Amino acid sequence: MNKIQYMETTIDQDFIRRAIEFADLDAVRLALYQSTGDPQLAALPMAAQLDLSARALLVDKAVAWLERHAGPATIDEPPTEQLRALIELTTGGPTSETEFEFRREIPAFTDFPWITTWTDGKPVLPEGFQVAVIGGGFSGIAMGVQLSQLGIPYVLLERRHELGGTWSINRYPDIRVDTISISYEYGFEKNYPWSEYFARGSEVWQYLDYIADKYNVRPHMQFSSDVKRAAFDEGRNLWVLEVERSQRTEIVEANAIICATGTFANPNHPRFDDQERYEGRIVHPSRWPDDLDLGGSTVAIVGNGSTGVQLLAPIAEEAARVHVFQRTPQWISPRDKYGKPMEPEIRWLLDNFPGYWNWARYMATHALFDAYKFYLPDEEWKAKGGFFNPMLENLRENLVSYIKAQTGGRQDLIDKLVPDYAPFARRPVVDNGWYRALTRDNVELVTDRIARLTPKGIETADGRMREVEVIVTATGFQVMRYLWPAQFVGRGGIEIADAWSSDGPRAYIGMMVPRFPNMFILYGPNSQPLQSGHGLPSWYVIWSAYAAKCLVQMLEQNKSRVEVTDEAYRRYNEALDAKAATMLWLQDEAAPEKNYYVNRFGRLQVNAPWWGPDYHRMCTQVEWDDLDIT
Repeated sequence: MNKIQYMETTIDQDFIRRAIEFADLDAVRLALYQSTGDPQLAALPMAAQLDLSARALLVDKAVAWLERHAGPATIDEPPTEQLRALIELTTGGPTSETEFEFRREIPAFTDFPWITTWTDGKPVLPEGFQVAVIGGGFSGIAMGVQLSQLGIPYVLLERRHELGGTWSINRYPDIRVDTISISYEYGFEKNYPWSEYFARGSEVWQYLDYIADKYNVRPHMQFSSDVKRAAFDEGRNLWVLEVERSQRTEIVEANAIICATGTFANPNHPRFDDQERYEGRIVHPSRWPDDLDLGGSTVAIVGNGSTGVQLLAPIAEEAARVHVFQRTPQWISPRDKYGKPMEPEIRWLLDNFPGYWNWARYMATHALFDAYKFYLPDEEWKAKGGFFNPMLENLRENLVSYIKAQTGGRQDLIDKLVPDYAPFARRPVVDNGWYRALTRDNVELVTDRIARLTPKGIETADGRMREVEVIVTATGFQVMRYLWPAQFVGRGGIEIADAWSSDGPRAYIGMMVPRFPNMFILYGPNSQPLQSGHGLPSWYVIWSAYAAKCLVQMLEQNKSRVEVTDEAYRRYNEALDAKAATMLWLQDEAAPEKNYYVNRFGRLQVNAPWWGPDYHRMCTQVEWDDLDIT
């Protein structure tokens, strides 16, 4: 674990004051109020509304308290009513029970937020009972921690030679998280010492490696184990998995399977006309070669999604020339402290201000609680000539201003970079100096369609040929191909691909499919939450806990199968489609023509269209009447 050093620094009043000045003042206020109950703190507004005198009051009180009380202590979760009062300081008013339950575990005061436990102690399990977890990334490791806590035997099968999932596969220049590190972590590991506000890929991998050891997941892992087929044996109530290891196929049997292969597992390799004629190197970011040296090279970057945007600036600093091929403009936004190291003062504060880590974690996603409103049309606003809704129109204006500022007002770039669709209609992209990089003398933005490859480079539809030595295809992943390429066969011999053939992958609450007993999909179809309060690793734990609740119920009742009913599956997906039809992604005037959120059948495929607290309730409170347990 990396730890920023502050031990050799004199921890005096000036150091503490700097720490508070660098800190999230809302988290400072909440932590300090939790420890002191000072009514002056409760009367203060949120940090964005603090005037100079109120800000000085908060800073002075925090510095004075820390001079007397700072130390490496943890703080217990406050009683429910106190916790509610603290949360309502951030909401500005009362919260419903559903919303409070959604928010209460984010600060992660409890040892294992969301984790499922036995009702009355662990029962005697059936002889040989075992769960197979497929995938060793964030969701698979979360499931491993959940099963380890329950004491349920399991094997974790990972097709690569190491754990990490997407953080093992992707090693391209400057790969990092695009949500702040303190929210891109499990709540059961307290105050992990991230070295940057937005951790680099190597550090995220180290984090997962550390978690696997600390929480006893590693002994269950089997690497270079590629699941090719899984079929449910109805006579024995077992899943029979065909696993390829060292070019031979082995059989693994499991009572339940957890598909934790993720959404971004299969690279999307574009196919260009005359590609076989090209003499240079074609590289997908998820297959980045260790020996690739771009110094002095001519490079083409095809794509401007999250990966392409992260890649450009570091490549442009090395390469002689970079041509950026953009098919569809993106809305690309800044993040405060993106790419910045965590200051020693903040590391000290996290280690020595009880409650600050908890409330910093909470506040890291607080601004996203209202993100749901961006997706909802305001018909009255539209009738007056407004664009979709006021929040979205205001955001659009701010992002256009950002583009103009970052490009130095270059109209030739601005005309190509401003999208004609709404922000949030596609996946938001975080700026890694992409706009600024486009203004470099050695970078060209190309919006003409790629017609074909030539032996020496790329020819576009206007007939122009650009010589390039390396083509980087930042074209993403085949997100619609859930569970692919493995074959899953349920009751009656139905294959999952056939069950999904009419209008694309579907699941009940993103996790369960009828006729596939004891099978759960983590980060499955329509499961990606709107950005409303929880980082994805927290959702991996929530989904894992849902699967565990179902298995616990089955085992405590001495049953062998748990499966969603056809009626519940149909009802849930009809409600999902009806809700999605009203939202941003499916509105012609606001959404782009090409969008991986929407599948080829015109149906919302990736996101869950629900308000965050409602979706959280669905995933934490099992509707037992929707399930058959036999």
